Amino acid sequence: MNVKTLVETYKTANPFTLADNLGIEYHYVDFPEKLKGRIVVYDEEPIILLNESIKETPAKYFVMGHELKHALDHSDLIGYYSLCYGGKGKLEREANDFAEELMYYFQLGDETNEIWV
Repeated sequence: MNVKTLVETYKTANPFTLADNLGIEYHYVDFPEKLKGRIVVYDEEPIILLNESIKETPAKYFVMGHELKHALDHSDLIGYYSLCYGGKGKLEREANDFAEELMYYFQLGDETNEIWV
């Protein structure tokens, strides 16, 4: 599903709210500092794991958006994402592009709690 369709359907660009609406589990865990997020699959369902260190930072939204793309379209990929190293390869670029577009809509709605599409 593309970003615009998600935002229009669920009336939010908040990646955490989208995950809740889509039934995708996420948890904060103790990871090494450079590891920001990861997807694991349990019982054929993707689960997003986020580094505890980003929990109180704005970076959590981008990382969650990135991992949400993997959960939606790449759940057979079990990989790591690090803001430090940046992603390489087609799937990582897709996840970054998705997160960037999602953050564009999220920022637009931030002041008014409305989503402009």
